[in-house]
Amino acid sequence: MAHDLLITGGTVVDGTGADGRLADVAVDGDRISAVGDLADATATHVIDATGKIVSPGFIDLHTHLDAQIGWDPMLTSSSWHGVTTVLMGNCGVTFAPAAPENRQYLAELMESVEDIPRDAILGGLPWSWETYGEYLDAVEGLRPALNVVGLVGHCATRYHVMGDRSMSDEAPTAQELGAIADIAGQAVADGAVGFSTSRLLDHKVPDGRAVPGTHAPIDEYVAIGRAMAAAGGGLFQGVFDFATKARHEFALMEAVADTGCPVLFSGGVGDRGLDSVDRARRSFEAHAAAGRRVSAIVQSRPGGVLAGLAQIMPVRSPAWRALAQLPDPAARFAALCDDATRAVLVEEGIAAGTWYDPAHIHPLGQGERPDYSVDADSKSVADLAT
Repeated sequence: MAHDLLITGGTVVDGTGADGRLADVAVDGDRISAVGDLADATATHVIDATGKIVSPGFIDLHTHLDAQIGWDPMLTSSSWHGVTTVLMGNCGVTFAPAAPENRQYLAELMESVEDIPRDAILGGLPWSWETYGEYLDAVEGLRPALNVVGLVGHCATRYHVMGDRSMSDEAPTAQELGAIADIAGQAVADGAVGFSTSRLLDHKVPDGRAVPGTHAPIDEYVAIGRAMAAAGGGLFQGVFDFATKARHEFALMEAVADTGCPVLFSGGVGDRGLDSVDRARRSFEAHAAAGRRVSAIVQSRPGGVLAGLAQIMPVRSPAWRALAQLPDPAARFAALCDDATRAVLVEEGIAAGTWYDPAHIHPLGQGERPDYSVDADSKSVADLAT
């Protein structure tokens, strides 16, 4: 039998959980038409996959490629690792809706939350849109190498409607609530796959306030969910404050799921011990029994961050923020050499503590290539400080 494409000799890992097996894969049109021993088959195109893995493309459900797509339509490094579809716009931080006067704020917010440089964002995107649908049209015009789907973000939406008040715990007026919901519904109608929010207390705007949406009331989320449902339905993604008000956040997710929107959340659900896992399992089972769709993203391996004078500062306080705002690492190092400046940094560091556990931070060495090894002989920042 003749096929359009034949991939031969590879180890097929099909994503079902089954062990990999040697098999050939035939493709006709846009569908896999056969998997198995296809030694007698022919095809217009043949790919020899001997010694390689053949699998479905991976879907990355949590990315922040919203800006990178402007200067890197290959979407590296996702495209290097078998990812064929990416979901952008997570955690409430997006670049639409964006009135022209709000563009710099949205870039600075993304820099503050995700450590993507503001100048790269402002200079790397065409900024030819105001609505989220127009943003998706612009993304399509960039001809990205991967399938791209997007969520409209709470930060941009709430700021677009409420301005500076969006970062407080003040509820929107009835008119503002209607406008927020309308934007979410219209974004879904225009091609967004849903809406995202952040309620993590660690997500801050540059002046230290919580990002828009952090303190939004449940009624606001219900209105958004209903607007998306009326527009055809959309995914509700969020990172939630399980650390200080887990009961409230679970009630929020339940209320949104009751509007008919599937809920997808990222992040831990408590102390990260087995008791937390069991509580989460019981919660999922209860939601499923009630007909709600609530799911979580799970990491298959630990993540990490780069911290230091060129990246994320170890302390969140006014003096350390001022240090981070100096133009480059050389200027920051020079500031550290000043006794008075260093005394204030130490004082604030003792009072505020580091936002990460220094026992889990390891220097990358002094060589041309970073040393990522963590073994019994490698010393953490805590070890070096001791």
